[in-house]
Amino acid sequence: MVGSSTSVDVAVIGAGPYGLSLAAHMRARGVEHRIFGEPMASWKNNMPAGMLLKSYPWASSLSDPRSEFELKRFCTERALPYHDELMPLPLSRFIEYGEAFQARYVPAVERKILMELEPGPGFLRATFDDGETVHARRVVVAVGVHPFKRLPQEAAHLPADLCSHSGEYGSLESLDGREVIVVGSGSSASDLAALLHERGIAVSLVARRPKLHFADRPRHRSLFERTTAPMSGIGHGWMLATCAHYPQLIRLLSKDLRVQLANHRALGPLGGAFVKDRVVGKVPVWLSHATRGIETHNGKVMLDLVDSGGARRPMRADHVIFATGYKIDVSRLGFLNQTLLRRIQLVEGAPQLSAHYETTVPGLHFIGPAAANSFGPVCRFVYGTYHPARHLARHLSAVLARFQPARQIRPLDRTVLP
Repeated sequence: MVGSSTSVDVAVIGAGPYGLSLAAHMRARGVEHRIFGEPMASWKNNMPAGMLLKSYPWASSLSDPRSEFELKRFCTERALPYHDELMPLPLSRFIEYGEAFQARYVPAVERKILMELEPGPGFLRATFDDGETVHARRVVVAVGVHPFKRLPQEAAHLPADLCSHSGEYGSLESLDGREVIVVGSGSSASDLAALLHERGIAVSLVARRPKLHFADRPRHRSLFERTTAPMSGIGHGWMLATCAHYPQLIRLLSKDLRVQLANHRALGPLGGAFVKDRVVGKVPVWLSHATRGIETHNGKVMLDLVDSGGARRPMRADHVIFATGYKIDVSRLGFLNQTLLRRIQLVEGAPQLSAHYETTVPGLHFIGPAAANSFGPVCRFVYGTYHPARHLARHLSAVLARFQPARQIRPLDRTVLP
C-alpha cells in the first residue's frame, strides 16, 4: 500500500460513536466510503478503567439505520444488567457495546492515522501513515474532543512526568505510590479523584468553584416535574430538550446565542450522580482555590494557590492532573494543511457549518463536538449521533448520486453477532 493512491466518494476520519454511526447509515444507503481510525479509541485509551458514564444508559446508544441495536438490546442479548436510568453505565460496558456495533455495522474500519489533509482539484487529498494517498470527494472529520485538551498556560512548560491532562488516562498504574493533585470541578476531576483514592493513591482535589456540583441520583419524577422540566438525552428542562431534538433549528440562531447554548451552564462542570459519595468525605477537597503559579523543585510540583479571600496556600505533589476540559480549536488538528485551514471560517475556534455540516471548504464536513457551536450542545453527547448520521448520510447519498451511474442498492448485509 506504500505510496499508492486511490479515490473514494466519502472518507470518514475517526471511528468513535459519531464516525461509526455515520458509516453505518452510509453503508445502508450504498454510499461509497472508507472510515479510518481505531474503533472507540478515545474511550479505550484516554478514559480510566472503572469510570462511569454521566449520561443515562437509555441516552448512550449509537445510531444505526433501523434503530434496532440500542444499548438496551446489546445488554439483553448478553444477559447483562441494565436499567434505563436507575443504574450507571460502566465505561467497559459502553466500549464493549461500541465494538459490537462496529463489528455488526461497520466491519471495514481501517486502523490507520491521517497525516495530512489538503485541497485538490475537485477533491480533498488525505495522506495516511502507511503512505497511502486517498482522493475523496467528501471528507467527514469525526475526531471527538481528545485533540482539543485544554491545559492552563502556566502548566505548558511542565514535563509529562509531573503534569498531565485528565484526557490522557488510560491506565492509572503510572501514578501508583505517588502523591497526586487533581485540579478541576467537573466529571473528569471527580471521577479521577474517586478512582485514584480507591486505588490507594494519596490524592487531593483543588477547584476554583465554591462547591462541587453533582447530577441528581435517578428518582421517580412527578407529573409536574416531567411537564415543567422534561427529560432529554442531554439533561432536564425545555431548553435542553429543544437543543437535543432540534439541532437544525439551533443552527438558525445568532452566532452568540449558538455559542452560549453550546456551553450551557446546566451542562457543567458537573460530576456524575453515582460518584458524589465516593468523593465527598473521602478525598481532601480544596474549594474556592485558584492557581496563580506552578513551579517544580526537586522532582515535585509546587502549586501556588489563592483562595477567594486572597490568602495564598502552597501545595506540592509528585504529579498534577489538570481536569480542565476541552476547547475546540481546529488549528490544533495537525493533519489540516495550512492552505486548507485558512479557508475554514471559524466560530470561536470551531468550524462554521452549513445545514449539511459542511465547512466553508466545499466537501469538508465536521460532526461531533466540533459541530457544537453551529448545532448546539447535543453534539457533545453520544445521544447526538442520531442527527448527523441520518441527515448527512441522506444528503451525501443524494449529492453523490449525481456522479455515479445508476446502480441497485443492496440491502444492508448485517453481520450476525456471536
